[in-house]
Amino acid sequence: MREASFFQTTRGRIVQYLKRHRAATAAQLSLEHHVTANAVRQHLARLQRDGLVNERSERIGRTKPTLVYSLTPEGERLFPQRYPLLVNAILDEVRRETGAEGLTRLFAKIGRRSAERHGPRFAGKDTEGRIAELANFLTERGVDVEYGPSADGYVLREHNCPFKDAVTAYPQLCGMVHSLMEEILPGKARQVASIALGDDRCEFQFAGAPANTPSVQNDEMRR
Repeated sequence: MREASFFQTTRGRIVQYLKRHRAATAAQLSLEHHVTANAVRQHLARLQRDGLVNERSERIGRTKPTLVYSLTPEGERLFPQRYPLLVNAILDEVRRETGAEGLTRLFAKIGRRSAERHGPRFAGKDTEGRIAELANFLTERGVDVEYGPSADGYVLREHNCPFKDAVTAYPQLCGMVHSLMEEILPGKARQVASIALGDDRCEFQFAGAPANTPSVQNDEMRR
C-alpha cells in the first residue's frame, strides 16, 4: 500500500472514491472533489499511466456514451490485503494438525491435480515443447521464467516466487511445482538452486539432448 499521504492528494481521493463507488465519470468526480473536469481528467490520465485506473465507454440513461472510470486490480491492491496473513495462519494450523509431512502431501496433491487439469496443454509435445509450455504456464502465474539448452539437456530458471513470503517458513509449498513437473515431464528434474533456501532464483536441470539447439533465442536461453 502507498504512503498514507497519497490518499490526502486529489489523486488519492479519486482512488478512494472509485473504491467506494466502483465507478464514476469525470463529471461526477469533478463535483465530488470541487475541481474542474479538465483537472480531473489530468489526474485520471496519470492514474491510468500508473496502471491504477482504467476506462470504458458506457451509456448512462438516454445520453450518448460517456467514459466511466474504475480501479484496476493494481489499484485495488493499494488497499490493505489480509490474504497472506490468512494463508500463513491456515498453513500453520495444517502443520500443527498433520506435521510437515502433511503439508508435503497436500501440496504434492495440488500439483498433481494441476497437471491433470492442464494436461492437454502438454499432450503430444516432446521434452523441449513441454518445458516451453511449462515456462508459459508459470509466466501466466506471475513467475519470471527463462529456459534453454544446457550441456546435458535443458535448464529452467525462475527469477521470482509468487509465494516468497511463505516458502521460507513453509518450503513444502514448492511441492506444487515439483509434483507438476513429475507429472508432465518425461524425466525427473534436478533442482540446483532454490529461493526457499536463500538463493536468488530457482533453477531446474532436465536430462535429454536438445532437439534443435541452434533455434534457441540468443543461442543460450529462451524467455
